[in-house]
Amino acid sequence: MSLKLIDAIQNVHKHDPEFMSLVELALSASSAEIVKRFTKGMEPEIVVSSSTVPHICQYIMPGRFAPNPLVFEGKFCLDFYGKTAYEAKLLFEQSFKLLHDKQIQDEGFRSYLCVLAFDADFATGIKGVKGYKAIYDVDYLRMN
Repeated sequence: MSLKLIDAIQNVHKHDPEFMSLVELALSASSAEIVKRFTKGMEPEIVVSSSTVPHICQYIMPGRFAPNPLVFEGKFCLDFYGKTAYEAKLLFEQSFKLLHDKQIQDEGFRSYLCVLAFDADFATGIKGVKGYKAIYDVDYLRMN
């Protein structure tokens, strides 16, 4: 189920013209172009540098089953990388508009409301690259 959640999160972003503009992609971008900007996991598939940002890493954090075993109380994290702290924060702010207090829906996946639990900037240790982290709580139906 966690992969379906990550796919749904990425698809929400890919269908938003403003967000795609911020990551310097067209709505019609190919999979090869999208992989250069979105990573499904903690560790980027590319070497992150000032020439390869903006970039977003999307990954799952530990969660638990709710009292109803068909519902999973999950968490996911989005790490936004930009050339400046301002660029990274802009990515976060647009993503926040797309996800916070909304349901995430995709083919074969549906969540309850998604809620921001934490956000802050972070040090990347990479010259010319700044980061911003967002952690969300999201409950979703477990599909067998």
